[in-house]
Amino acid sequence: MESNQVQRNAPGSSTTDTEALLAGLGPEVFENANTITKWLLSQPTESLPVIAQAVFAKLFSNASESRQYHGNGHDVVRLCSFVQQCAKAKDEKLKEWAFTEPVSTKLFHFYLEWYEHDPHRALRLILDVLVASATINSNPETGKAVKEHILRTIVEIVTRKSAMQLTKSGLQCLDHFLNKKVLSLDDVARKYREVDASVADLPHLSLWKSFVFELFSWMELPYVCPHAGKCLVHIFKGLTSQAAAQESEKFTVEVWKTWLQEAVAQRPAVLEDIKNYVLVPIFKTDKVESLKLLEAFNRSEIPVGSTQDLTDLTLLLQLATLETGKRFGLVEEPSNDVDASQSSSKVILRDTVLESFLTHPSLSVRSSAFSLLVSSQATTKPFSRIAFDLLRKHLAAFHADFDAKLRNEVLGYTKNLIRRVKNVISVAQRSLTQAANKQNQAAADKDTTSSKKKPAPENLLKNPAEAKEVLDRHEAFFSWYLEFLKGELLPTASYQRHITAMRAALLALKVGKHAGATDDAVDEDVSKSISSDFTWIRLLLDLLLDPFDDVRDSASNLLGLFSQDIIKSPAQPNLNSKTQLEVLQDFCLKARALADRTGRADHGDGAARSQGLLCRWLDGADLQIAHISKIIGGLEDKVAKAEKDLGHAAIENPVHPDFAAISYAWPVLAKETFSETQLEAIHQLYQRVFDCAKRIWLAVRHVLCDDSPEGHLPEEMEEIEGLDTKDLLSYSFRAVHESSNLLRLMLQTLRLTPGPGVPFPPLAVFQDTGYLTFEQLSSLRHRGAFSTVSLTFTTCCQLTQNLPIVFPETAGSNTLLREWYKGTINCIMSQASTTRRSAGIPSLVAGILTANAESPSFNEVFSELEEIGKKPVTQAETDGSNLPQVHALNSLREIFKSSLLSKKAEAYLARTLQLAANNLKSEVWAIRNCGLLLLRSLIDCLLGTGESKAIIESGWDGVSVRISYNKYPTLPGVILGLLESANKALGEDAKTAAAEAVFPALDIIRRAGPPESYRAELQGHIEGYLDSHLWHVREIAARTLCSFLLQGDWVAEIQRLLEESEDRANRIHGVLLLTRFVLERKTSLGADFSEDTSKLKVLLRRLADESDNFKTCPIVKAAYLEIFNILASIDPIVNQSALELIAITPGSDSATVMEKTKQYPSSALLDSEAVIASVYHAAAVADTTVLRALFLHTLSKDINTTHRMLEMVPAAWKAITTPEAIEGFSNLYAEVCTTTAATPDIKAAAITNLSDLIDSLLQQGRQAELLSLPFMATIEQTWKGLQQGEINPNLSCAIIRASGSLMAALALRSAATTGGEIDSQMAQRVRVWGAMIADALDIDNTFDTRYAAASSLTSFFTGFVPATSSWSPAFLPALSALYDALIDDDDEVRDLASAAAAPVVGQQMVPPSAADRLAVWMSETLFGEEEFQDHLVFRLTTGNSSPVAGKDEELTSAAEQLLTALQFDDSLFATEEQNLFIDEVRETRRWQRELISRAASATSSEITSGPAFAKLSKWTEEGLKYLVRLVRENNDGPLGWTSDQHVFAACARVLLCAVAVVRVVGAESAVGEALKTFKEVGEKGGLHGSLLEIAAVL
Repeated sequence: MESNQVQRNAPGSSTTDTEALLAGLGPEVFENANTITKWLLSQPTESLPVIAQAVFAKLFSNASESRQYHGNGHDVVRLCSFVQQCAKAKDEKLKEWAFTEPVSTKLFHFYLEWYEHDPHRALRLILDVLVASATINSNPETGKAVKEHILRTIVEIVTRKSAMQLTKSGLQCLDHFLNKKVLSLDDVARKYREVDASVADLPHLSLWKSFVFELFSWMELPYVCPHAGKCLVHIFKGLTSQAAAQESEKFTVEVWKTWLQEAVAQRPAVLEDIKNYVLVPIFKTDKVESLKLLEAFNRSEIPVGSTQDLTDLTLLLQLATLETGKRFGLVEEPSNDVDASQSSSKVILRDTVLESFLTHPSLSVRSSAFSLLVSSQATTKPFSRIAFDLLRKHLAAFHADFDAKLRNEVLGYTKNLIRRVKNVISVAQRSLTQAANKQNQAAADKDTTSSKKKPAPENLLKNPAEAKEVLDRHEAFFSWYLEFLKGELLPTASYQRHITAMRAALLALKVGKHAGATDDAVDEDVSKSISSDFTWIRLLLDLLLDPFDDVRDSASNLLGLFSQDIIKSPAQPNLNSKTQLEVLQDFCLKARALADRTGRADHGDGAARSQGLLCRWLDGADLQIAHISKIIGGLEDKVAKAEKDLGHAAIENPVHPDFAAISYAWPVLAKETFSETQLEAIHQLYQRVFDCAKRIWLAVRHVLCDDSPEGHLPEEMEEIEGLDTKDLLSYSFRAVHESSNLLRLMLQTLRLTPGPGVPFPPLAVFQDTGYLTFEQLSSLRHRGAFSTVSLTFTTCCQLTQNLPIVFPETAGSNTLLREWYKGTINCIMSQASTTRRSAGIPSLVAGILTANAESPSFNEVFSELEEIGKKPVTQAETDGSNLPQVHALNSLREIFKSSLLSKKAEAYLARTLQLAANNLKSEVWAIRNCGLLLLRSLIDCLLGTGESKAIIESGWDGVSVRISYNKYPTLPGVILGLLESANKALGEDAKTAAAEAVFPALDIIRRAGPPESYRAELQGHIEGYLDSHLWHVREIAARTLCSFLLQGDWVAEIQRLLEESEDRANRIHGVLLLTRFVLERKTSLGADFSEDTSKLKVLLRRLADESDNFKTCPIVKAAYLEIFNILASIDPIVNQSALELIAITPGSDSATVMEKTKQYPSSALLDSEAVIASVYHAAAVADTTVLRALFLHTLSKDINTTHRMLEMVPAAWKAITTPEAIEGFSNLYAEVCTTTAATPDIKAAAITNLSDLIDSLLQQGRQAELLSLPFMATIEQTWKGLQQGEINPNLSCAIIRASGSLMAALALRSAATTGGEIDSQMAQRVRVWGAMIADALDIDNTFDTRYAAASSLTSFFTGFVPATSSWSPAFLPALSALYDALIDDDDEVRDLASAAAAPVVGQQMVPPSAADRLAVWMSETLFGEEEFQDHLVFRLTTGNSSPVAGKDEELTSAAEQLLTALQFDDSLFATEEQNLFIDEVRETRRWQRELISRAASATSSEITSGPAFAKLSKWTEEGLKYLVRLVRENNDGPLGWTSDQHVFAACARVLLCAVAVVRVVGAESAVGEALKTFKEVGEKGGLHGSLLEIAAVL
C-alpha cells in the first residue's frame, strides 16, 4: 500500500496535505540538508517517502529557478545533500525512495541541461548521487535500470541520435562514469550496437573506430573539445588493456595511429586539439604505451601516392606527436651516443627523417620540424652533435624564407635555442668549476656536501670530461651561430635574411645566460664578441642606410645596445685604429653627404638614425645638447637656402634628413632630467626647431596647397636644370612630413610626470604648434602631408587636457580647443569644396573630439555637423564650389573611421545611416558622393574591415551573427524606412535613383542577414526590386534576398515568386538570378540540397513549358541555362533536360545539335551558357564528336563563345577518362592548334588543355596509351601550327607551358624506340628546348612568362626522367634553366621549380635546399663533360649559365663587371632590382664548393688540363690584379665603395674564384701570389672585412 503511494507521488507531484505541511514550515527548516533531514526524520515513519518526495519536488523547483537566473549553486548542494542523506538513512523505505529510478533520471537530465550552458562545480554532487544510485543501490534492478538509462542517453547524444543538443554535458558524464567504473567500454559498445542499427554487425575494432570518429567530429566545437579528448583517452587505455585478452583483431598503437591520421585528414582543424587533449593526457599517465605510440610515429614514412595536402597533414600529426613526447622527456634528439641510442625508456629521433622534415616544401611541416629539433623538457639539456649539424646545414633556408609568418615562428624557436645553448654553457662551466673545487676538498667534506645538496639540473654533468666536451660543443656552435648571423648581413643578402639575422642577433644579446634569468640585461660577452669584430660593426653601420625601414631600425637598435666601455674602445685594436665613437662620427658625415646627394627617403632616414645613434653614444647631457644644437644649426642653414631659392634647395639641400635626425636624437633628452642651465638650453632648442618647421612650411606651402599638387611646378622654377614636379613635390612633402613628426615627438614630453628637471616644452611653443598645424590642415591639399599633420594636431588637442598639470596657470581655461573648434566650423561654412574628401577639415574635427573635453563635447560637435549635413540644397542654388554639407558629411565619416572615436559614435550610427541615405537622393553630385562614402564607412563600422573580398562578396552564411541588432535597436527600423521611401518613388527614373540610394542598406542585409523583427516586411520590399528594368538593381536585390532563403524551404519561396511574376520577363529574370545565387551560396557552404534540387528542376521545367518568356527572351533563357549548368557541375545528368530548352534532346548526334542550336534567339550571354550546356550534354553521352562539331559551329559564330567552350571541357569531362574520350580530346585540341581561323586565345586554351591531358596521363602511368594516341604522329605539325599566325602574350605563355609536356611525350617515344636512351635528334630537340626555357626564365621577362617556363620544366621532369647513366650534356640547358628557376625572385616560380627538381634529385625540398642538392647532383653526374665544365666556369665568373653549345661567348671580365658596378645611381627615385632574392655570393659559393669537391675526388690533372679551368684561372688572375689596383686607389670603410651590393658581389666573385683555383692548384700559382698580394693590400686599405674573410685560404 505504501509502495503504491510512493509510486503515485512521483517526482514533481505531491498530495494536498503534504503541500500544506511544507507551506507551514519556516525558512530555518530549509536552511541546509541537515535541518531538512532532521525535520523529515521527525515525521511519522509510514509517510516518510511521501514527504521526502514533496521536499524533493520543492528543492528541485528551487534549483531549477536558480539555474534559470544563474545562481550560485547553493540550491543544488541542498538538493543533492538531501538525497544523499536519505540514501544513508536507517529507514529502509526512505533509503529505497532515494534510490528510485525517477529521482535519479530527473537529476540526470537536470545535470545535462544545466552543465551544457553553465558548468557549475556544484553540479558534481549530482554525478556522485548518480554513481551511488547505479552502483550501491539497495535494489540492484533499479540500479541497473538507472545505469542503462544513463548509458543509452549518453550514447545517443554522442552518436547524434538524440534530439537533445547536450554534447558537452553528455561527454562530461561519460568521462566521469568511465572514471568511476560505473560504465565500461563493453557497456558502451553494447549500447552503441543497440542505438545505431548501421553498426550492429560491425566487428569489434570497426565498431570502436566508428564511435571514436563520432568523438573526433565533436572536437571541432571548441567548448566540447576537452571533454571529447578525455573520452578518447579512456577508449585508448581501455582498448589497450583489452588487447592482451584478444586473439584476433587486436587493438595496437598502429591502429590508434591510423585512426589519428584519418581523423586529421578528415578534419584538419582538430590537429592542435588532438595534441592538447588526447596526446598530452596519454603521455602524462601511460609511459609504456606512450613510448610504443611515439615509436610508431618515429618509424612512419611519408605515404606514397597520397595527395600533397594529405601528406602534409600526416606529417604535421607525426611532428606534433613527437614534439609533445619530447616535451615530456620521452623523445631524444638524434645522437651518436651509444648509451642514448640503446635506451629503452626514450624514443630516439632519426636524423634522416628529421632532415627530410626540415627541407619539406610545406611551411607548417618545416616549422614544426624546427620546433621539434630545438624544444626540450629542460633548458639545461645539452644538444647532440647531430642536432647541431642539422642546424648548421638548414638554418640558412629558414632565414631566407619568403613567408614572414614562418620566419617569426622560427625566431620564437630561435629564442629557445639560444636560451638552451647559453644555459647549457653556464651549467657546463659551473660543473667544471665545481669539479675543480672538489679536488681541493677532503673526501669527507665531499661526501657531506653531496649528501646535503639537493640534485639540480646543473649537477647532471658530474663527469668533468663530459662537462668539458659539452662546453666545447656548445661554445663552438654559438661561435658558429654568431658568424652565421654576420654572414647573413652581407650587402648581397636579401631583405628576409637581413631582418631575420638582426632580430636573431638581438635575441643573442638579450637572452639570459642562466636558467630562469630575465631578458632585460645585455649579455656583455656576446656584446664584446660582436664589437670586437669590426666586420660586424661595418655591416651594421652600412645597414643603417638599407632600403627597408625595419632593417634600418633593427641595425640602430643593435648598435644602441653597446656599453660606454665598448663605445670608447678601439674599433680595430690590431691596427691601433679610431674608437667606435670616432668611427660612427665619420660615418655620420658620409651618410649625411650621401643623403644630400641623392635626396632619397631611405638615405635620409639612415643618416638621421646615425645621428640619433651618435647622440645615444655620447656620454653626458651637455654633449648631447650640443650635438642636437649642431644638427639644428645645419638645418637652419638649409631652411635659409630654401627660403631664397626653393628650386635649387629641392635638388641640393633636402631638409627631411635633418628634421628626422633631431627626431631620433630627441628621445635621448626626453628620458633624462636636467639642471636649470641645461633646461634653458633645451627650451631654446624647442624654439629653434619650431621656427625651422614654420619657416619651411611658409617656403613650401604654395606647392602643397595647390589644388593639384602632383602636377604643380611654379613658372619661375621651370628653367632649373634637373628639377621636375616630382622632385619639388617630394622635397616639399618630406619637409612638412618630417617637421610635423618632429613637433609631435617633442610635444609628447608633456605626457611625462611633472618633476624637477623634466624637459617640458615652453607653453608658447605648444600653443604656436597647435595654431601652425591648424593652419596647415585647413589649407593643405596633399593627402600624405595632411595625414601626417593630422596626427600632430590630434596630439595637440589631446595634450590640452594635460596643460593644467604641467602649467598650473592654464587651469580652468579651455580656450585653445574652443578657438580651434570655431575655426573648424568657419572652414566648413566658408571653404570651397575642392576635394571629394574635404582635405584636412575632417581631421580637424576628429582631432578636437579626441581630446574628450567637456567643451566642445562630442554631442555638441556631432549634432552641429548633423544639422549642417541635413540642410537641403538644389542644383540651381549652387555651382558646387561651396558646399558645407560636403565637409560636414566627410567629417562625420572621419569620426566613424577613427579608432579613437568610433566606439563613442556607435550610439549615433542608426540616425547617421538615415542622414547618409537621405543625401543619396540629393540633386547635387558632390553631396550624393559624400553620402555614399559615409554609408560605406558606416557599413565598415557595423561589419568590420578585416574580411577578404571573397567573403564580402559571398554574403551571409545563414548561421553566424554578423551584427547584433539588439545592440542597434533602431537600425532595422531605419533600413525598413529606407526601403519604404524608395518604393514610394514615382516614375522609372525616380525609382532607379531611390533604389540606388538603398543599395548600402541592402548590402548590410546581404552580408549580415535580415533582422528577425522586420524580416517579412523587409523581404516584401526587396522582392519588389526583382522587377526592376535595370539588371544591376535586380542582381543586388537577388543577392540580398539570398540571405533570406538560406534557411527553410527555399524552393517553395522560389515557386511563390515565380507564380507571382505574372510572366513578366524582368521579374522572372530576377527570380532566376535569386535561384542561382542561392545555389552558389549553398554549394560554397557545403550544404546538402539534393532533395531541393530535384524539386527545383521540376519547377523550372514546368515554368519553361508554360512561360512565353522562356521561349522568346534570351536573357531569361540564359539565366535558366546558367542554373542548370550549376546543377550539371554537381551532377552532369541534370543538364540533359536543360538542353531541351534549346531544342536539343539527350543523345542527339552532332549534326542535330548544330541544327538545333541555330534556332534559338542569340545573345552573347545565351551563346555562352548554351555552349556550356552543350559541353555538359556531350559529357553526359560521352561523345567527343559532339564536341568537335560544337567547336566548328561556335568558331564560325563567336570566338569568345568558342574560347569559353574550350575552357569548360576539362571541368565537364573530368570524370570521363576512357581511352576513346582521351583520343577524342587530343585530336580536338591538336586540330584547334592548326586551325587558321582560331584566334591566339583559342589556341592558348587548346594547347593548355592538351598539356594538362598529357601531364595527367603521365602521372597516372598511362605512357603506353599516350604514345599510341593518333595526335602523337602529327605532333610536329601541331607545334608548327601554333607558331604560325598571330601570337599574343597569352598564347606565348601557353606554348612555353605546353612545351614541357610535349617534350616529355616525345622523349618517351624516342626512349621507347631506342631501348631506353633518346636518339641524337631528340637530344638536339631537348637542348634547343632547354635553351628556350632558359631564355623565358630571364629575370627581365614578365612573371607570367617565367611561371609558364617553370610549369614547363615541372611537366618535363615529372613526365620523363632518364636513367642515371642516360643523362647526357643535351639535358644541361634544361637543368641549368631549372636551377635558374630555383633562384627566381618570385616564390611561386621557385616552388614550381622545387617540384620539378624532385624527380631529378630524388626528394622534394624547399627551393634553397633543392638548389643546393641540384648543384651537387649536376656536378656529380655531368662533371666529366667539357660542356658542364664551361657551364661551371660561367656560373662562377658571371653568375649566369653558359651559352648554347656551338655559340662561342667570351667571359665578361672582372674589370668590366667592377666598372659597371661602380657606376652609382644618385637619382631621387632609384630603379628597384629585378631579383631581390638572389645572392651572388651565395650562388658563387655553391658552385665554388662543387669545383673544389670534384677536384678533391679526381686527380688534379683531370681538372687543370681542360680549357675551362685555364679560362677560369686567367679570368681570376686578371680580376685579382684589377682588384688590387682598385683597393690601392680607394680607401674603404663603413659606407665605403665596397658597401654597394653590386661592387661587393663583383669583388666576392673574383675572390671566391681565386680561392677555388688555389685550392685546386696550390698557393704557389700565379693566382695564389696575386691573392696573397690582395690580402696584404686589403688589410692596409681597410677593405671590407667580409671580403678579407672570403680571401682567407685555410
